[in-house]
Amino acid sequence: MEDKQILEHASQYIKAIDINFQKCRRSSIDDIKFQENLTSILNQLSTSTQLDNHVLIALEKFYQSSSLLIGLSTLALDERTYQAWRVYDAFHFESVKPALKLYGPSVVL
Repeated sequence: MEDKQILEHASQYIKAIDINFQKCRRSSIDDIKFQENLTSILNQLSTSTQLDNHVLIALEKFYQSSSLLIGLSTLALDERTYQAWRVYDAFHFESVKPALKLYGPSVVL
């Protein structure tokens, strides 16, 4: 998949989550945090013109924080929102994770 397509698909899938979430959201703290995550990543994707590691790291942060909210908090997604999340989940593992390059402390021997 080309870099431009990854950006377009990520934006498309996250927008679908956002649209469905708007219909079922409540005013709990977890719902507000999830909405902040959605808004933040959509803003970053809308200003990104090319796929670089900064965008991939932002997508990974969105994925990790949203996964925690969905799995371990009081956030209750309706079926449509959950299915939209599962579509993004599959896309994330197919396209984002393989392209992500994380650099950390390394020891040169």
